[in-house]
Amino acid sequence: MNLQQLHYTSTAITGPDSSGFRFTAASPELPITLLGEAEQVIGYEPPSDAPDCPSTEELAGFPVAFSHNRLSDGSRLLCRTIRTGPGRGGRHGNFHAHAVRLPEGGGLPGGLLPIEAWESPSWADRTPDGGSPQPLAALTPARRIDKKGLLDFVHARVDRLEAFLADVRTLFRTPDAPQLLVIERDSAHIAYWVAIASAVMPRELADRLTFTTYTRRPMLARQQIVGVLPDADFDYASAAAQHRYRIHDCTGGTSSPARAERDPWAAVAARIWLAGHPVLFAEATRRHGPVLGRDADEEADHLAALAAREGIPLDSNGRTAAGRWVRDHATRDTLDTPARSRLLATLAAGGTDRTPEEWTVLAALAQQLGAPTSRTAVAPLKRDLQRELERAAEAPSTPLVRFLTLLRLAEALRVDRSGVMPVLTARLTAALLDDASPDRKVVRAALDAHPALRTSVLDALDRTAATDDPRPIARLLAAELPGADLTGRPHLRVAAAMAADSVPFVDYSYGRGYDYGYDYGPGDDADADFDDAPDEDEDEEGYGDGGRDGSRELSPDGGRTDGRDADTGRHATGHVDSGGHHSGGPETGRHPTGRHSTGRHDTPRSGSTGHPDAPEPPDRPDRLYALIRAADPEHQDAPSVLRTAYRLVWGEEPLLSTEAVALLAAIPAGSHHAAGLAQPFVHAALESAHDDPVAPGLAKSLLKSALVSGGELTPRQRAALLLLELAGDLESDEALPGYTARIVGLRRQAAPLEPGIERRLSVSLAQRLLCLDPPPAPGELPDLIHSDDRFLLHTYAREARGDAVAGQVRRMPTYAAVCFVAWHTAPDVSELWDEIRTDLLASVLRPQVRRMSTEDIEEIRRCLRQVGGPWAEMFHEWDRFGVLGRLSGRWRGRPGGCKHGRS
Repeated sequence: MNLQQLHYTSTAITGPDSSGFRFTAASPELPITLLGEAEQVIGYEPPSDAPDCPSTEELAGFPVAFSHNRLSDGSRLLCRTIRTGPGRGGRHGNFHAHAVRLPEGGGLPGGLLPIEAWESPSWADRTPDGGSPQPLAALTPARRIDKKGLLDFVHARVDRLEAFLADVRTLFRTPDAPQLLVIERDSAHIAYWVAIASAVMPRELADRLTFTTYTRRPMLARQQIVGVLPDADFDYASAAAQHRYRIHDCTGGTSSPARAERDPWAAVAARIWLAGHPVLFAEATRRHGPVLGRDADEEADHLAALAAREGIPLDSNGRTAAGRWVRDHATRDTLDTPARSRLLATLAAGGTDRTPEEWTVLAALAQQLGAPTSRTAVAPLKRDLQRELERAAEAPSTPLVRFLTLLRLAEALRVDRSGVMPVLTARLTAALLDDASPDRKVVRAALDAHPALRTSVLDALDRTAATDDPRPIARLLAAELPGADLTGRPHLRVAAAMAADSVPFVDYSYGRGYDYGYDYGPGDDADADFDDAPDEDEDEEGYGDGGRDGSRELSPDGGRTDGRDADTGRHATGHVDSGGHHSGGPETGRHPTGRHSTGRHDTPRSGSTGHPDAPEPPDRPDRLYALIRAADPEHQDAPSVLRTAYRLVWGEEPLLSTEAVALLAAIPAGSHHAAGLAQPFVHAALESAHDDPVAPGLAKSLLKSALVSGGELTPRQRAALLLLELAGDLESDEALPGYTARIVGLRRQAAPLEPGIERRLSVSLAQRLLCLDPPPAPGELPDLIHSDDRFLLHTYAREARGDAVAGQVRRMPTYAAVCFVAWHTAPDVSELWDEIRTDLLASVLRPQVRRMSTEDIEEIRRCLRQVGGPWAEMFHEWDRFGVLGRLSGRWRGRPGGCKHGRS
């Protein structure tokens, strides 16, 4: 079957009147309706600088317009148009066009691509004689564009090669793909560009590619690839504004900017051309079919794999694509072993910096890269991997997933990982302990996949549990690492035991869980009265709500209404010395606890919750012992295990004084010291309540134990413990003489003193100085007076104004004599003391003395005469104003008093 042909020229063949451009020959079967459409695409305008009357040699230099065009009926027109001589009547010149029509769905005979017909000897330069085309069964290829010529050409155009290939790839992918305008100085070079484009396409698409190697007016051309010379009627700015063209100017002019995203396929294709392996394009399309039927990424991956198989150096994106194709086609790939080895060797060789994506793909090929047959080829990869591991370890911003990816590959390639394992272990551990970390699942999977890493992380968790808060680790073991091998990891064993305990983590502070006696009860603020300012019962001068007249609200039985026993105190008769001190006499009024009453509700901090409906809290010391036993036997005596168990049980909650006493008794103090737990024990004593029964003994034990012998105590803490111990000695009447001076001196060192200790100490000292049996040592009250310590003096005044002292004065003339001497001691030493003692004489002693019988008054005088000095006479002068009061008492029929007080 012959090809349909037509010839078009301006040569006159029928006379002068019939001259001009027209079809001078056409195959009879050629549809007449297409001739007008064909005339629009086969015209020719010479370059603007071409000679009007070219010589034969000059005609050979005119551009050849070789075009492949799509017609409206679906057929295609392949045409060659050349300049043949000067024009007639001043026209642009004569030309001759020879074209063949290819039917829809058909191509050139022999499977020849349109571009392969470039400069075929079958093309005619003039109209055939007789006006009828000679039969043409096929076009003979001229082989003017051979492989060597193409390879030389691409090397000469390397700067535009990748960009051109990226644009070519879009021609059949989108219906509105822009036309490619290629600017060269020779139309033959345009033919080379078309040949390059045709070579990278599947033949089905290359056969449909429309192009022209030359046109004077590119803006009117409709082919997909349009070739022009630099002097074409074309403006870059207007063309760019229309977004219809991608321009490749190979003459030094302006080309279109690179695409926003680099095309990996084009990058690989350019390297294949430069490596001289264009045959790979045919292999790629032969195996997987036309490009329109395939995924673009998969096409790029396959082409990269073929290039890598041939040892063509690729950049990181290309190697990533090749590795991805091998990974995704591992089960259905037909690569033989030698070909696969060559491909993996290319990937291992690298050549440019590797991206994180490439490392990810290489890790997926770890098993293949680590095979014995690949060990020699992967040497460059191992060097790169070693450096990448070091960079990942040095950069905290390296994603953990990438770090683990590198580790997986390093294990397969037997790359030394010892230098980075500590860093990786630390990051994995931190991710596991961070509840908000998005990497926890990744870490868990990595630990399951890498036994050595799992061991390293468990060891790190054990160290963390030993040095930091172990409670998050206990939760982690239960939630993320159940069944982990904890052998030889005592701190993890202790944490796991805590997590497995049926008793949950408890907040022991009041109002948030179990309470260990911190509540002082409604309306009973533990420290409200014990700041340096007067308390709520004092007037602005600090003498109490009764003022200087001594009036107080009493209960019907004559006692206080504040809950204290009015008879509390010590009743005694005995010698009163000139310093206001006394001796002798039986003890008659001790508090049931053996302590002087503080006037507060007894709410020991170490007792029960004080909430009847609240459950009893778990015994924390017992839980501590149980956790220690959960450790390996060889580690149960380790101080660090004790510390871990303590932190698990107590966490941030304070250690109670009773618990501290129990732990000190059960565990050697040296272990506490070695575990660094001194401060919780010290705080348990210092933060104890004012009426905690065990706090003074705890302070005494701490001061004597090895727990605080290593310098853990600050000077202030040591002074505070000494004061707490001294307060207990005062309460138990075991304080050695000189205690007041010691208290005054230690208070300066212990400032600021904890409220509970300050309250306990001041009350104990005041009660001791007001006590008869045993009497205070000589000089104790003067030491207090001379200290001018406002807090201690105010507390002394407060206790002296109490109902217990008033009742004892009323019943015991001897005690009245003691108070008279005491409150006349050291006058004019300080204004504060003068105010206090004057008020006590007026508001406490005088009202009670006025109510005494003559016998009681005489007893007071007898006691004062025993003291010697002016005391009896001073009392007589002081009491003169009380005689009328006593007489009025007799007139009211008051009963007489006994010698040593009322019963």
